[in-house]
Amino acid sequence: MSNISSGMKSLCDNITTAREDRKKSMEDLRQQAETIRDNARKFVDHCRKVHKEMTKSLKTGLCEDRIELIKKVSSLRDDFRKKEKGIRADLVEANRLWSAMNKTLTSRKRDEKND
Repeated sequence: MSNISSGMKSLCDNITTAREDRKKSMEDLRQQAETIRDNARKFVDHCRKVHKEMTKSLKTGLCEDRIELIKKVSSLRDDFRKKEKGIRADLVEANRLWSAMNKTLTSRKRDEKND
């Protein structure tokens, strides 16, 4: 019987030790899980702050770019209008010259027909 009782004692000691080891492992796992949760919360908060800063920066940059683009387009339109006026004046002058030349040619043709 001493063999059975020593085996039972050994088994009980092993169960007790294993139970204590499991409790310690479970506590370690809980602590690690809480650490991971804390790190995840910190990371999410950091990402939100960075996202908020990027949003503000992008809005500011886009607003400034929009203002600059409006200025450039306005300048281009003004330049276009000036050039358009010049081209119109050239076309009016070209039309006047063409009409004068046409009148001269038409009158010469009439003169030649009459001769």
